[in-house]
Parts: sequence; C-alpha cells; structure tokens
Amino acid sequence: MLNKTKFLAGKTDPENTSLWLPLWMHLRDTAEIMELLVRKWLPDSVKKASGLEEEELVCLARFLGWGHDLGKAILTFQSMIMQCLPEAKQRLERLTPLSCPVQNRKQSPHARAGEAILLWEGCPGGLASIVGAHHGRPQNGGAVDEQLDGWERNYYPKEQKCIWEGFWNELLQAALQDSGYSEVDALPVLNQPEEILLTGLLIMADWIASNTEYFPLIPVEKLGSREDYPARVDRAWKKLALPFPWEAQQGIAKPQEFEVRFGFAPNAVQRVVLDAVSAAAEPGILILEAQMGVGKTEAALAAAEIMASRFSLGGVFFGLPTQATANGIFRRLLHWADTQSEEVPQAIQLAHGMAELNENYLRLQGGRVQLEEDAPEEHQVQVHQWFRGSKQALLASFVVGTVDQLLMAALTQKHVMLRHLGLAGKVVIIDECHAYDAYMNCYLDRALEWLGWYKVPVILLSATLPARRRAELIEAYQQKRRPDPDAPWRFSCGYPLLTWTDGAEVKQTVIPLDTPGQTVKLTPLTEAELPGLLRRKLAEGGCAGVIVNTVKKAQKIAQLLRESLPDKEVQLFHAQFLMPDRAAREEQLMERIGKDSVPESRNDLIVVGTQVMEQSLDLDLDVLVTELCPMDLLLQRIGRLHRHCRRRPKPLQQACCAVLDTGEEAFDAGSEAVYGQWLLWRTRKYLPRSIRLPEDIAPLVQQVYGWEQEAPETEQGEKLRSEYEQVQEKKKDRAGKYLVPQPEVDEDFQELNTLDGWMQDEGARSDSAARAAVRDGDPSVEVLVMQRRTDGSIHFLPWQEGGSAVASDIPPLPETALKIARQKLRLPAVFGKAWKVDEVIRELDADDRRWLAAWQLSPLLHGELVLLLDEDLTAHLADMELCYDRENGLEYRKEEKDEGNRI
Repeated sequence: MLNKTKFLAGKTDPENTSLWLPLWMHLRDTAEIMELLVRKWLPDSVKKASGLEEEELVCLARFLGWGHDLGKAILTFQSMIMQCLPEAKQRLERLTPLSCPVQNRKQSPHARAGEAILLWEGCPGGLASIVGAHHGRPQNGGAVDEQLDGWERNYYPKEQKCIWEGFWNELLQAALQDSGYSEVDALPVLNQPEEILLTGLLIMADWIASNTEYFPLIPVEKLGSREDYPARVDRAWKKLALPFPWEAQQGIAKPQEFEVRFGFAPNAVQRVVLDAVSAAAEPGILILEAQMGVGKTEAALAAAEIMASRFSLGGVFFGLPTQATANGIFRRLLHWADTQSEEVPQAIQLAHGMAELNENYLRLQGGRVQLEEDAPEEHQVQVHQWFRGSKQALLASFVVGTVDQLLMAALTQKHVMLRHLGLAGKVVIIDECHAYDAYMNCYLDRALEWLGWYKVPVILLSATLPARRRAELIEAYQQKRRPDPDAPWRFSCGYPLLTWTDGAEVKQTVIPLDTPGQTVKLTPLTEAELPGLLRRKLAEGGCAGVIVNTVKKAQKIAQLLRESLPDKEVQLFHAQFLMPDRAAREEQLMERIGKDSVPESRNDLIVVGTQVMEQSLDLDLDVLVTELCPMDLLLQRIGRLHRHCRRRPKPLQQACCAVLDTGEEAFDAGSEAVYGQWLLWRTRKYLPRSIRLPEDIAPLVQQVYGWEQEAPETEQGEKLRSEYEQVQEKKKDRAGKYLVPQPEVDEDFQELNTLDGWMQDEGARSDSAARAAVRDGDPSVEVLVMQRRTDGSIHFLPWQEGGSAVASDIPPLPETALKIARQKLRLPAVFGKAWKVDEVIRELDADDRRWLAAWQLSPLLHGELVLLLDEDLTAHLADMELCYDRENGLEYRKEEKDEGNRI
C-alpha cells in the first residue's frame, strides 16, 4: 500500500538522533485512535450530532486521522525534521533533494499545507478545513488558496513536483483504502458545527498519538511494519485507559429511587421537574425558578440522569458563579457521582483556576480506583491524568467548575473545539444563572446557541430570575428562530416556575407548593441605628447576619459592632482572607449557624459579611441585616434567614430583615460603585414592608427589572435608566469582539460550510487570559502571602503551618510548594485598576526576583506573585499600606478616598 512515503519522517526526538517515527506510522496511529475514540469513548449523543451513522463516522474518523498530518509531506517540513535524522535524510535524498534556495516556512505550516493538499486532491472543503484546524486554529481561506500557487517552493524542489505529488497521492490513496472510500468523491460533505466536533476529536486523537508514552518512537534504521498493528495500538489504548462514557439509568424518576440516591423523598418542585424531563420528546433547555433551599441541585442532578439515559449523554457539567461556590458543591457532586459509577469508574474534574489546591480534589488523584470487594473503600470516580490539562478538562465524564468553563466555549480561543466536543456529550447545569452581568451574558447566550444546535440538554437554576432574562435564555438556546413576543411564558410571575422546551414548543407550569410559606418583615435602617437593633433582637440569644456590599464596609461595620456590643461575638466573612483562613471560617460558620447547629453555638454570634454569604452557603440566621442591593440579590440574602425549622428565641420568632440604607436620597458610594444607581433606585422604590415567601419573589423581581412594561419614569428615573442602559450596551459591545460566530449552515452553497476564517481574532492566548476575557472589568491581582522577618528568613504566617520557615534560595519541595500555593489572596480591586496594576505587578515582581528567585523553578509556584509581609504583618505596595489580620482579613490604607472595594 505504501512505497516511497515510508521514507518520510513524522516525529523525532531532538535529543536522540537514533529514534524517529515514520510519517505513515503516526498517521495510522492517529487513525486507529480516532476509531477507538468513536467506538469506545464518544457518547452516542455526539455521534448523532456529527450527522453520521456510527459506521460512517468511523470511516470518516479514520480518514481524518490518516490525513491530518499530510502537510508534513512537503519540502519545508521534511528538510527541517531531517536535520535531526542524518540516516533517514540520506535515505530520502536518494529520491529527492531536500534543499531549496528560498524558503519561507512560516507561510506553509503543516496544518495549512495539509488543507491545501487535500483541496488540490479534490477533497471536500469542509473536511480539508478540519485538517487545517487540527492545531486548534482554523486557517484563513485566502492563505490556503495561495499555497500551491504562490508558495509552491515550500512544497517541492524545482523540477521535483511529480515526486512530491506522488507522495501526496500515495498517502491519500492509503487513507481512502484504509477508511473504506473508493475515491474522494465518496467522502461526505459536513456542515460547520459537525466540522467543529470532528476537529475537537482529531485534536484529541493527535495529542494521544503524539505522546511517546503511549506510542514510542522506533529505531531510525527501521521503517516500521504493518505487522506492528494492531498490537501497537492495543498497548497504547490499554495504557491510556480512558473511562467509558457514563451510562445513566432512568430509575431515578421513581420516588423510592430518588430517596435512595439523595436520602429524602422528592418534594413538589422535584417531582414536577422529573415529570417534565421524563415526558419530553426531545432534549431542550429547562429553567427552574424556585426558592432558596428547596432542593434545586438535587432536582437538576436527577433530571440530568433521566435526560442522559433517554438521549444517550455521557456526562454532566455543573457550572457555578465562583470558585468558592464550585468548591462548596464539589463534595456533594462527588457523592452523587460515586453513585453513578458502581461498575465502571468515571472521570471527574474540578475545573477552575485554583482546582489543584482543593484537598477533596487532590485526594482523587492518587491513581486508579480499586473496585475489588475486599479493597479499601475508595471513590468510584477518579481524576484521570489525561483530562487534567486545562483544555482537556471538559472531556471528563463529570465536571464541576466555574461558569467560565462554559463561557469559554463561546470565546475565540485556540483549541476551543475541544470545549465543544466535551460539552456536546453532556447535560449542562448552570446554577445561579441570574448572577451574571450583561458582558458575561453575551458569552452565555452564544454558548447556549451552540448547545441548542448540538441538542445538548441544559438545566438553568435560579431563585430570582427576571422574566426578560428568562426569555433571552430560551431564545438563545433556540437560536432566535421562533420569536413570539407576546407568548404568555415570557411574562409569567408564577412561582415556583418551571419553563422548558420540547422541540419548537415552549412549555411552562407554576408548581403548587407543598410546604407552608413564610412572612418576612422588612424594616429600614441606618448605620447609626444598627447596634441598637441588634442589641434588642439578640437580647434573649440567637444569631444575626449583616451582609454589606464591599469589604471595606464589612470591616467598618464589624469594628462598630465590636465597640458597641462588647458582649457579642462578631465574626467577619468576606473574600479578602487567605484561602486557608477563609475555608476555616466557612467550616466554622457552617458548624455554628448551619443546618445542624445548636443554640449553644448560635447564641450571641453576629456574622458580618459580603456577597460571599449570598450563594451556596447553607447558613440559618435568626435575624438579618442587608445593605440595599438589587432586588434579586436582596431576596437571595433573605434566603439565609429562618432557612430551617428550629426553635428560636422569642424576639426572633418572626422573621425580620432590616435593610441598611443611607436614610437620604443619595446612595452609599461603595454600593453605587458595585451596582450602579438605577437598580438600587428601582429596588428602593419597590421595597415593601413585608414579603411573603416564596409567593412574592417573582413579582418583586419582575417589578424591579420589568421597566419596559411601565410608563416613563420621573425625570430623575429616566436619567438613571438611560445611563444604566448605555453601560449595558457598552458591555455587550466589548464582549462581542471575541465571540465565536453563531452556528450557521448554508443549505444552498454547501461548499461554503468550512471552518476557514471561523476564528479570525483570538480572544485569549492562555487559560488565565481566557478566564479574564469572559468576565468584564479590571484584571484581578492574586498573590501568595508569606512573611519576611528582620533576619531575612521567609515564613508562613504565624498561624499557618506553625509559622514554619521555608528556604528562599532553593525551590521548595512539592509538598511545601503546595502549602505555599494555598496561601493565596486576591488583592482589593483598586490594585487592579488600569492606572495602578502595572505598578503593583512591577513592585511585586521586583521583590520576588530579589528574595525568592529560586521559587520560580517550582512548577506549582512558577509565575506566582508573592506578597511579603513584615513581622507586624504589614507591607507597602504601590503607595499603599496593606495589613493582614487573622480576624479582619486584608486591610489597606491610602491618603485619598477610595471608591470602595467589591469582593
């Protein structure tokens, strides 16, 4: 089958000229892995989304594997790689010279060359563009067109065209024959979304086949043999040991099975969700709006099981607003995932920027899972090593992470096709879907358009979703093909509310409550009145929570209460604590005022916090004070009040929430910097004297956010509204710059359905830059906090690791480096301002180079910035004094007044 092309090189070891891999072997390795991925790893839902039957998909997958590096059979590539292979070079030079007087290799990278050669040979443009994109970035159509006309000198030496065309034709014929195609005209024509999925699969297969741990190089004197197959591939596949797709069971729809899984029988909300997904004829989007603490997470996981079983999905992605909320739910998701993998272990990933510092996650990375009956108890899920890279994370069966992981599927970033491949085979769950601004919503909406095209089931959860946003989410999933501006589901204020699609139809039902409601009394409050209110409310015991909008305000209020109420214990909880300190405080709060807390631990405790108390923490407060904030967030905060049934002191038996405001027309400066004036103005306008939960949640949210349905506001209101809407439009404009295109198919001119030009501008070149690109605002500066004493020695803070010393002149051992990496803190927002951030990073970097240069040689610490505190736990940075305190977190001072610092 192969003759002259067996002399072409595909891979080499620059440090060992005695090893190589012939090009044909790498192409076959990749083709074999492509087939194995399709047959044994790819969920059936992705096979369906590819537009081909399984056997057709196997044939095409093998062809793409054979053809992906066809562009290495050109003069520029072979002349370069042969510099490391003198013996192989001599063999090839018996057929053709390998020197050329003028070369511009940058114009003909081998992915682009492969696409050009396939087009030259008459292959469909869409398939050729997959080869052109297999390094993660599609080619520009114009650059491909000019390859064999303008840059032919990169492809073959002068007067040697026939020789090199012979190479191409020989490899192409081998690909067609091996894949079961009689000629190039028999190859299928795909559309763009199908091409993106196959590009993702090809990238995955190429990375596996290029790993010499799985596919070792061979001695250079050997040309490889067909007799090496299939044993060579079987060994590699066994060593790789990818988990099989998750095979969910439908039994969870039965109440008794639900109770076995979660420990309690399904309530009314959960039963309605399960009935809806059990009856749906097609996968779609489901939006559950229900009160805090009603069990939306369990409803979503049970619904995911049913949908995965019915529509052949192979995993779940669970996205949350922040790293803290993702960490908080990881343990719950891990327990649920264990119940899904009784016979075959599945791969699980915690996907966010600090996942490798999560102890629960690290415990899963110890290797393969033992499943023998007499083995020690282990989790039935594992962190598979191959999925640990940031770009592979979404390929694992179960992924828990920040919503950024989903949003980056809509970002023009290299290898974005891998994200599409991972998401296309999963049920996607997004919690707190109201928690994103206009900028992030642009990426969320575009991601939903693609998920809708792939027919990926999506479950969105919220306690406080504006009706307008509900409609935008449904429209995005349906690619805005069926706008119905007057449909009743758009304006419903029912609650709890379930809205879902079944094909083209949008369905909706208000869920009858099976639990008694609750009345919460609201009272206005100023800062001066706060100590007196808490003194009266806590006269007979109980606990209180005070939630404000900035860290500075929280620290100020905590100090006020400590001075005014010395008989009470005041705890602070916000985002500007070291990671271990914050985790310890969170664990302590859950124990003292969580679901299972007792009066002895609750009495006389006041917790002052910021927005970190709004989400995911199962706190149960006897009385709540919240600073004025947008209505949906205010209701989220009220969800921490009287959250569980318990006996409470007499003054606290009536649920009471005091709303902290200025007492005048102006808003608090910090709150205004975080939320803007318009939503605060609307919330203040519609704030009632009491709220009936959960019945009033939807009407209050719709009142504040439904201004389009109202008559014009006062002159002041119209001014605030106009300013707010201008800001939102600017956010959308900024987001639109790096959005991937919408999924489109040209039915009339199928030759236009290629990936060429699909990703003209790249939105981010690194994973951290990509996470920043899908969130608006100034960059955040994260540091590791250590202490440098007067003798120059470096230590952990006194209460961390016993204040032990760490050598600064050598890289820390891996165990020590991990402990150092956990001393992470995000600096206040002012340090990330455009006019400040360069100075901040420059000063931190200078100190690190001076005192800690050796730490950069540690893989865990490379690229990290370290903030060194003195023996008083203070530091000077960019004309500011910073002070870290175990009780208060990080504080900073400067001469001019700051606008406030959002968490």
